[in-house]
Amino acid sequence: MARITKKDIYKQYEIDFDGNGHIYHNKYGWISCLLVDGNEKIGKGVYHFSTLPTNQIFHVVINNVSYDIMGTCTCNCKGCYATKGNFQRFPEKVLPSLAIRTLLIREDLDFVKRAIIAQIKADKISFVRIHASGDFDSLAYVETWQEIIKACADCVFWTYTKYNDAENAFDIFDNANIVKSKIPHYGFNFGHCDYILALYEHLKNMGESVYICRCGIDPQQHCNTCKGCSKHKYVLFLEHSTEYKVNKDPLYDTLKAVIESQDFSEI
Repeated sequence: MARITKKDIYKQYEIDFDGNGHIYHNKYGWISCLLVDGNEKIGKGVYHFSTLPTNQIFHVVINNVSYDIMGTCTCNCKGCYATKGNFQRFPEKVLPSLAIRTLLIREDLDFVKRAIIAQIKADKISFVRIHASGDFDSLAYVETWQEIIKACADCVFWTYTKYNDAENAFDIFDNANIVKSKIPHYGFNFGHCDYILALYEHLKNMGESVYICRCGIDPQQHCNTCKGCSKHKYVLFLEHSTEYKVNKDPLYDTLKAVIESQDFSEI
C-alpha cells in the first residue's frame, strides 16, 4: 500500500505543494505555507498565522508590484510587540510575508481555509495561535477560522481580539478559545503592575477565569510551555514596552508572587 505523502494531503484540498514548505497561489505564485512554526516569543511547536498589525498603511513590494495595505487591527496599541523584534530587524522578509497573508484574507478566503487545513493535517499540528500579529477584520474572515477549527478537531486554537463581533465566535468549540482583550469598565488586558493587579482582583471577584501571563516576569517563558491562553477567558499581560521596566516597578514583587501562585496544573 502506497504511503500517503504531504503532497497527497495538500492535493486533497486542491493545493499545490512543492514538498519544501511552499504552496502555489494563482495570483502570488509560490509562497510559504501559511502557518509558521513559532517565533522568539511563542517558541517552537506552536504554529501561528499572522497578518499586518496596527491600523497603519504599509507600503510593500510583492513580485515587483507595489501595494499599500492597511493593517488588520482596529487600533495602534502603545508598545505593540508585533511591530518589534524581527518586524524591525528583518522588514524585507517579514513585511512581504505578513502582507501576502493580509491580502489573502481579503481576496481569497477559500484558499486560506484549504491551505491551512491541509497544512495542519499534513504536519500533524497540535497548537495554533491565530494572530501573533494582526486581528480579525471581517465577519467572513472569522467564519473562515470557524470552518478551519471545525475541520481540525485534534488541533487547539487560540487568539486575542479587539474586534467586537468576534469576541464570542469560538464559544461553540471545545478546541478553540478567544481571550477577551477588552475588559468591561476597565480597558485593555495589558498595562503596568498596578493596573494588572487591580484587574486580576476584579475579575477573580467576579468569578471569571483569569490568568496573568508569566512572560512578564520570565523572558524564557514561551507559549509552548504554557498554553494558558487556550484555556482562560481572560489573560492579562504586563505592558510590552521598552520604556517600562517592570522589574523596577515598586509593585513588581507583589505581582510576581501572584503570578507564581497560579496553578499550572489547570493549564
